[in-house]
Amino acid sequence: MRIIVFSDSHGNIRRCIKVIDRIRDVDMMIHLGDVLTDAKDLQALYPDIPVEYVAGNNDFMHRAPYSKVLETEGKRILITHGHLHRVKYEYDTIVNKAVSMKVDGVLFGHTHQGYQAYHHGMLVLNPGSISLPNQGKPSYGVIEIENGKMGACVCNVD
Repeated sequence: MRIIVFSDSHGNIRRCIKVIDRIRDVDMMIHLGDVLTDAKDLQALYPDIPVEYVAGNNDFMHRAPYSKVLETEGKRILITHGHLHRVKYEYDTIVNKAVSMKVDGVLFGHTHQGYQAYHHGMLVLNPGSISLPNQGKPSYGVIEIENGKMGACVCNVD
């Protein structure tokens, strides 16, 4: 299974479309908030690819949850925007929350900076911002789940 993870698109899905069209073999998309209408636009453009999303700090008028746990391919993944978990200051809060929920991975955005690591054997991934990076190039995440193993990377948009 291949999952593409976007965050912080802020009203511009042009690069999301470029990524999806280039990768093609996408089984799921996840949008981690800021701006949720972008996730809904992607869902309309790619009706055969399931889209999961959560609200971010700029998604005031949406009724989407700020976090949820996805279960796919035998893995439990916490998705959240991150603004309620102090991710601009430290990652311990979000990692501890994820550990307490017994998930296999936690995905978050909000910082506009990509990050990928394993803490306590759990994937911790921030895809960065697809449209407004804090530093460097716009980025997104790719998660692969195969034979019970989950790997990931943060990729720059060319």
